[in-house]
Amino acid sequence: MRIRVVLVALAACLTLAAITALILDWSFGKAVILAPVIVMVAGAAGFLIVLWGRIVWESIRGPRGGA
Repeated sequence: MRIRVVLVALAACLTLAAITALILDWSFGKAVILAPVIVMVAGAAGFLIVLWGRIVWESIRGPRGGA
């Protein structure tokens, strides 16, 4: 892996942990310990948003024709 990718991922994880600590009124240390769970939940939420956005987009566009 490139060092830039690792640094960006680390910054994203720490940012998610800091935002979660602020929202839930946790200490930053507790949020860092739970960072893997926080990142997985954020990834799953992002996946669902993209999935349902694509489903809505495809239903708005209508049928493509075909068989």
